Formats: sequence, C-alpha cells, structure tokens
Amino acid sequence: MNRNFIHKLILTIAVILSVFQVNAKKANGTWQDYLSYFNAKKVAISQEKVYCVTDGGLFYFDLDDNSINKITSSDGLSDFGISTIVWNEDNQVLIVAYSNSNLDLIYDSEIINISDIKRKQITGDKTINNISFYGNDAYISCGFGIVVLSLDKMEVKDTYIIGEGGSSVCVNDVEFYNGTIYAATENGIYLADANSENLLDYENWQRTEDIPNYTGNFTFLATHAGALLASYKPEADNDPDVLYRFSDNSWNSYVYQINNVRDLQEFDNYLVVANYFQTIIVDSNGSVIGKIESYNLDGQQTESVVSLSAGIDKNGNIWIADYDYGLIRVVDNTFESVYPNGPTDNKIYSLTHTGTTLWVAPGNKSAWEKPHFQYFQNDVWNSFSKSDYPELDGFFNIIDIIADPADEQHIFVASWGGGLLEYQNNEFVKRYTNQNSILGTALPTSPLEPYVRIGGLAYDSEGNLWMTNSEVANNLVELTADGNWKSFELPEVASEYSIGQLIVTQNNDKWVVVPRGHDVYVVDKTGSTTKHLPVTAYFNNGTYEEFNRMNDVYSIAEDTEGDIWIGTSKGVAVFSNASRIWDAETFYATQPSLDLNNGLFNPLLETETVTSIAVDGANRKWLGTDGSGIYLVSAAGDEEILHFTSENSPLLSNSITSIAINQKSGEVFIGTSEGLISYQGDATEGNDVYENVYVYPNPVRETYDGDITITGLIENTDIKITDVSGNLVYHTTSLGGQAVWDGTNLNGRRVRTGVYLVFCNNSDGSQTHIAKLLFIH
Repeated sequence: MNRNFIHKLILTIAVILSVFQVNAKKANGTWQDYLSYFNAKKVAISQEKVYCVTDGGLFYFDLDDNSINKITSSDGLSDFGISTIVWNEDNQVLIVAYSNSNLDLIYDSEIINISDIKRKQITGDKTINNISFYGNDAYISCGFGIVVLSLDKMEVKDTYIIGEGGSSVCVNDVEFYNGTIYAATENGIYLADANSENLLDYENWQRTEDIPNYTGNFTFLATHAGALLASYKPEADNDPDVLYRFSDNSWNSYVYQINNVRDLQEFDNYLVVANYFQTIIVDSNGSVIGKIESYNLDGQQTESVVSLSAGIDKNGNIWIADYDYGLIRVVDNTFESVYPNGPTDNKIYSLTHTGTTLWVAPGNKSAWEKPHFQYFQNDVWNSFSKSDYPELDGFFNIIDIIADPADEQHIFVASWGGGLLEYQNNEFVKRYTNQNSILGTALPTSPLEPYVRIGGLAYDSEGNLWMTNSEVANNLVELTADGNWKSFELPEVASEYSIGQLIVTQNNDKWVVVPRGHDVYVVDKTGSTTKHLPVTAYFNNGTYEEFNRMNDVYSIAEDTEGDIWIGTSKGVAVFSNASRIWDAETFYATQPSLDLNNGLFNPLLETETVTSIAVDGANRKWLGTDGSGIYLVSAAGDEEILHFTSENSPLLSNSITSIAINQKSGEVFIGTSEGLISYQGDATEGNDVYENVYVYPNPVRETYDGDITITGLIENTDIKITDVSGNLVYHTTSLGGQAVWDGTNLNGRRVRTGVYLVFCNNSDGSQTHIAKLLFIH
C-alpha cells in the first residue's frame, strides 16, 4: 500500500469523522484581556493610520478602509500598561512606551522589543515621559535623564544625565531646533550643541536663563512655524500653564488661551494643543483658528471634555484622545467616538457568569460610582448607562447582578444606596426602594430619600430571590417567585451593620457575610432559624490544639460537595458538611493545609487576604487575594496547582476583586483593580449523560503541538485512549466534564499517524461512550 493511498485514506477518514470544531474554545492555559478602549490618552497619526493608546491598550483606525483594529499581546506586544506612543514618518515606526519603561518598536510587519531601560538598574525614576526623533535616533525623555535609541541598530546608543553636577533630573521632553538639542525638565530647560561629540558630559549642557521662570517645570517642547515652543507649568495647581515661543534669540509668551497643556503636536504648520478642557488649533501666524470644548455625540451635547492628546490626519480631520469619550473624530464640525468593541471602563466590583453571559458590576462601597453596568455575550460587549436607560439616573454604586435561573433574560441589579432594579429582555421593569417595597432605607430620618443599600443577591432552588439590606432592622429580604415580599431580622447585626455577600446552599440555607470583623450569619431554608456563626478554625494533632479566630470575612462560596469556603484576612476557613450547623452547639471550621512534605501544618494562604473564591468543574478552588494575585488549589486545598501574579503572567494586577467561571467552557474571568482578564482553565462542569462529547482539534495536524481536549463528559470520567489495535497510549480522569491529552504515549513520545479511540466510562461504569480522533504526525 503506497503512501499516497494512505494519505488519501486519512483525509477521507477526517471528512467522515466530521469533527472540525468551528467555534472551539481557546487553548488551555491561554490568556485574554477584556479591557476598555474608551479612556483615550494619546494619539499618533501616520499617513495611513490613527493610533490611539487607552487605559485598555492600543488600537488604530485605518484611514483607507475605515476599520478599527486592536494591537495586543497576541500580535506581539510585549507588555501591558502603555504610557505613551509616538509615530515617526521618516523611519515608519510607532514606538510604544510602557509604564514599566519597556519599549516596543512597531513596524509594518514586525514588533521589536527593547527592554534595556526596563532592565537597567538605575537609581531614580525610569518613567518614560516622551519620545522625540533626530535622524535615525529616538530620544527618550525619562525621569532620570535622556536615553538615545539607535533605530538602525535597534539598541540603546547613549544615556545623558544632564542635571547639575551630573545628577539625575526628570526630563519631560526633547526637541531639536537650529542645531541645538533642548531638554524640558522639572528644573528648567537645558540645551547643548546637537552635533557635540560628547553629550555624555553634563558640563556640555547648560540651563538657559533667558526664559521666564527658568528654574521651573517645563513639560512640553515643539517646533511650529519656524520657532521653538516650550510649555511651562506653575507650581500652583490653579495657575494656568504658559506657552513660550523662542524666535530671534528671545522668549515671549504665545497663544494666551493655553491653560492646561497635556500635549503639543504640529501637523502641516498647524499646532494642535490638547488643553485638557478643550482642544485648540493654532495656525502659522499664531492665531487660534479652532477651539473644541464639547462634542455632539448621537444627538447629545457633552457638558465637558477631557482632551489629553490631539492631531490632524492627511484629510484635515481632527482626532482627539478624550479620557471620557474615547477617540473623537471631528469631520466638518461633526463628532464621532471611535473605539473597538469592549467594556466601557475597567472598573470591576463583582462578576457573575450564567453559562452564556458575563455580567460586570463596577460599583463601590466607599466612593460614588456613576450608574452603569455591562455584559459580555457572544464575543460582544453591551452596556447599560443612563443615556439609554433613564432609570439609572441617580442609581449609583451597582455592586451585584444576578440572572433568574429559570430565565437568563430576567435579571436583578443591586445598588449600594439606590435599591434594586429589575430588567426583562434588556427592558426596564421596575425599581424597588423603601417607597414601593418592604426594603428599608439607611436614612430613616429622610424617608423620601431612597437610600437603600443592597449588599448581595442569591436565588434559592424554588426560584425565590434573597437579598441583604444593610443598616435596617429587617436586614434579610426575600422576593418570592410569585412576586411577594418577606423580610427577616438578623438580630445581632440589625440596623447598624453593613451586610455583604450572600449565598444560598444546596439545601437552601442562607450564608451571609457581615464584613469588617463580624463573621457570618446563617439562616435556614424557612427563614425562621438564624445563627450568628463565629468563624473559628480548630486544629488538633493529638499533642497540640489551636483555635484561630478568622472573623474578618471577605468572600464566600459553596463547593460541589456542599462545603462552605470562606475567604478572610487570615487565609481560608472551610466548614465541611455545612448542614451540621443546626445540630452542633459549636461549629468549627478547618484551615486547609498544604502538603509540603515537611510533616508540619501549613495553613493555606494564612498571611493573605482572600477577596474572592470560585469553584471550577473539578471542585478546585480559584482564590483571589488583595495583593498576591490568584491561586488555583486542589479540591481539598492541600495542593497549590497554579499561582499567577502580574510579575509571572499577563495578570493585570495582584489585587483581585472578583472571579467568575464559565462552567461550560472552563474560562476563568478575573476582575482586578486594573480591569478584566481571563485564563482558559482545563476543567468544565460535568454532564449527567454523555451528550455532545467531542474532541478538538480533530484531526490533529502535523503542525499542532498543543493539548487535545475531550469535552462534554460526565464528572470524573475514566478516559482510556487506544490505537485501532487496542494498544493503550494514554489514561487519565476528567477534570469535571473535560480531559486533556498532550498527544504522547505512555513512554512520553508523540504518537504515530492514525485513528485513535477515546473510551469514556463514568465512575460506576453505568455509562460509556467512544469517540474517535485522527492524529497526523
């Protein structure tokens, strides 16, 4: 049998199997950020593209086809947290500077990383403030001096420390004018001969004294209409900035409308000034010919603007990086906000995933947060804001969102001070406050003020919605499935304490978090029996006994076995067989102990504040912390499986606010203080029967070297993979409803080309399934 025949046979089998997964999920172990591109900070304009950096990352608008395109880590960006960008037309390069002083050079077909400044051990501030060009060199203005980057050799060429006596000085900007290099610093403007062979010597730099306020803070430099411009920022915050023009060997004030300069750029003899509350266009005669102080977006006039950067493209259109309204395109006095689809901001208080939809609540309990919330479904972000939903006007600090288990289109939205909102199919139904329900106000002396604080929401198995209502007498409330209201008192914490997160267990008990050192409350399924439960972990090894009070509670979750996991400022406490609480006079928790093979008791995360807990399909726990990133631990908490921080992974911040898991796909959504990111986990929720079992990728091509995933399984499925002759090549147990195989046999070698059989058996052998896989080596 010849090779061509075998090859054709394999391809035929591949077609017959029909197992291409068009919508296969992300590869296990991969990251995906979900950041807002709305808060724009800087624009850089080329002949073909308008680049914009935002809090969420980098994107560009293509001037030829009007498309909007992200540039992310998957495209080759080496870092997160971009501080500024600049385009150089001569070298056709966009330079991206990160907040940690890393640099990327983006050319048409490649991205080159320059990490010298980031890695260099320098005493002082390494922040990159601005970037200028002279010939084929980039001059990088840093918090300690100037770094010269050769664009020809792709390496750092020189470093200039130009302060008095060779000391570091914060350089804000660099510009070249009439053969002289000028450096705007926090202590005045320094200059030197641009053609000097020894700019490394600080004595070749002099501070100019013929400009007003010559020892002050100069923030920007630019050339315009044959003159050099310098922006001076006074020490007093309320004093306006001053723009000076250097021409005929003298400095004079220029364009008196300048008040708060955030960016200066010249385009075809027009000076464009981002002036924070306005954008100003200045012609070559120094006359202000345009001033933009508000935008008309979708028929609504904005009250103000936050202009941080601006420029003009080849068609004469103005582009403004506005921190409140995104990238603004101005064409013939019409305005359009341009940004990629994504969340409206990066604020996350809580996350909820229904299996099809991720809901994001951005609220706050300690400050005012504007009324809005959003959801992510079918790879598209949608938001609720008061511009489209008037009922949100005055409804602030949204902290929790829940979907009806019987109808995912029926949701409730909780506010810390505004009460409760109900929506059906994205249409507003009703707002509930102390004025139209039994919910209580935290301001009883002002009953007309609907200051209703809802701290958490949860459904029971009968379709009743439970909620906590803080600082009132009846602080636990039920909205029954048939629309009736009931209230209950948690006596020891009534009227004065804030009540937080709420869960309903498998047997319909309610566990309520009482923050700030007040433990938890437990209410039985009828609501008639309550217990204020001190969170105390008990340890006894036969010779040593310990009681550890862990009353400062931050998070709570029930695992698949019915155990209650509680996150505290001292790590994790677990109440096993939680239904025993009604039978025991004293009910103690345990602290999971990591098995470090040292024979000692090693409490899980005992020095960490555990802010969030989520349970995946394999009953493993994802634990978010206040400053140490996120952990994945085994079902019992005795093994640390993964630990991600912002230092060893793309995690945006080590401060975790919330975690939600798509149990169908295994994607773990992680809310941080800097925004939302996800990690593709390897565990999914187990099915009751073997339905929709599939293997992907299938066929496995010769160029593929990642994991092969078997999904749609019953929990703890026994998996055996054999060749068509029955020889065993792999054996494992599924994590929840999913198993992975690396494509190697029992000897660790890549398996040969052929068809492989995947035998699936549930734990008691009562259900089986066989799947087929084509492997091309």
